[in-house]
Amino acid sequence: MTPIILATPRGFRFVTTVLSHGWCELLPFSSNEQDHILERVQLLSDGQVVKLLIGSGEAKQSLGVTVEGYNGALTNEKQAEVGRLVSRCLKLEQDLNDFYRLLRDRPRYQWVEPIGAGRLLGAPTIWEDLVKTLLTTNTTWNVTVQMCRRLIALGDRYASGSHCFPTPHQIACLSLNDLTKQVRAGYRTVFLHELATAIAEGTLDVEGWGNPELTSEELYRRIRALKGFGDYAAGSMLKLLGRFDRLGIDTSCREVFRVQLNDGNKASDNEIRAYYEPFGSWRGLIMWMDVMRVSFLSRGLLHEEKTDT
Repeated sequence: MTPIILATPRGFRFVTTVLSHGWCELLPFSSNEQDHILERVQLLSDGQVVKLLIGSGEAKQSLGVTVEGYNGALTNEKQAEVGRLVSRCLKLEQDLNDFYRLLRDRPRYQWVEPIGAGRLLGAPTIWEDLVKTLLTTNTTWNVTVQMCRRLIALGDRYASGSHCFPTPHQIACLSLNDLTKQVRAGYRTVFLHELATAIAEGTLDVEGWGNPELTSEELYRRIRALKGFGDYAAGSMLKLLGRFDRLGIDTSCREVFRVQLNDGNKASDNEIRAYYEPFGSWRGLIMWMDVMRVSFLSRGLLHEEKTDT
């Protein structure tokens, strides 16, 4: 099967981008680190459920995307749809040149550009990013993984028995009681059901939030207006939307700051904000680089051990 070839921006690193964010561990994504393949079960616009296998292309600065399970000819139009989905997941159109320029004179962060860090793996839809972000609130990562696994079972089935991410309509059609029994997401279930219902009924257009003309402040306000989305969740969502001027501080961020940047001493959120303030509109992404640094080191993507500021 001939893969779809997508051009990637200069300096793009596939593995670094895939491992930049925990979504690679949440269905319908799955990653094979040994073979450097990102898999995803995906519902296409014509109703077919397929499996996408995404990896580095044979040519420099390219990706190869193989589509498995498609019934019929994969037309140019359908290939373009797949390309758009993958591009959004891997943030191929995101311009990080200013971000890298900002870090070149910062010894602590001079590792970022050489390994192509900075792009955060996301979902093809803002709906999916919102749901997964909601499932990360006030819980552990292992519990998030399990809640997401149970939620995915509500999506359309792929031939192998796996499922794609459920649509807002599929969630909204369930009673709150049935959704609670299936997902077992605690208080989040009510917020998930209300979000899905608003989208399905057309009273909320979250996909329109990708409009670059919307300011970060307006996006933050809209996300915070959703039940269950506090400052952490709104900040996390802004990062997935390519807006980095808010931090979205959580327990992991506080612990990373304590260990890496504050000599093992606990810091207040205001102290953390003061440290990242000089990075301006990139502050949220800089903080995420600090969070991901240990992970990149453990996976052999980063070998530089300097911690100077």
